[in-house]
Amino acid sequence: MPVITINGPIGAGSIEVGQMVARDLSLNYVDRMVFAEAARIIGSPVSNLIAKEQRVERFGDRVTALLGRVLERAAVSGDYDLGAGIETLPETYLELAGEASSRIQRVNDQVFIDTTTEVVRNLAQAGHVVIIGRGANVILGDTPGVLHVGIMAPMEKRIETIMEREHLTESESRSYLEDLEEARVKFFQKFFKVSPLDATLYHIMLDMGHMASDTAARIITHAAGDLEH
Repeated sequence: MPVITINGPIGAGSIEVGQMVARDLSLNYVDRMVFAEAARIIGSPVSNLIAKEQRVERFGDRVTALLGRVLERAAVSGDYDLGAGIETLPETYLELAGEASSRIQRVNDQVFIDTTTEVVRNLAQAGHVVIIGRGANVILGDTPGVLHVGIMAPMEKRIETIMEREHLTESESRSYLEDLEEARVKFFQKFFKVSPLDATLYHIMLDMGHMASDTAARIITHAAGDLEH
């Protein structure tokens, strides 16, 4: 039951490669958008989710249910206001990387990382999943049988990707990527006390400046098979 984490800077190809791997190995796929969709489904208040728990069938519903259960416990302990809804939690690296300026932000930061950690661990325990980003490689760093993949790509290639995907100019794309990468590094340092650029956090690192996405997907698929044996 393969579990694969894939991490890399924005625009390097983690999402595309991850989706290919999930398709080729018939695995579930989780990235920031899945968490965001779960947040929208949960809505406000989060407690609305709990009544639906017995009807969970799809994989996306499982993620939503996991988020809901963790947030409900946080509310019971007094660390989180269910009436506020999960949408009050930080979501992007830019939101997460900054220093907490108030108790509310500190609490939300802690609830975010506690929620993410528990959901990622539960997904890994269930197996058959590709998890993109979210520091999953660090969260599952001591979990046996999990393949951690690092993705990198030259800045120029990443700029081309963002220009096409976000419809930005070259200079806008460069600034966008620089800001997000700075925030990503700060995110890892803030919550995990590590750098995402540390090669020891990964079993393999792939340079997308020198290979196609399907080639990277095949390498990961093969490595996942080796790890299982």
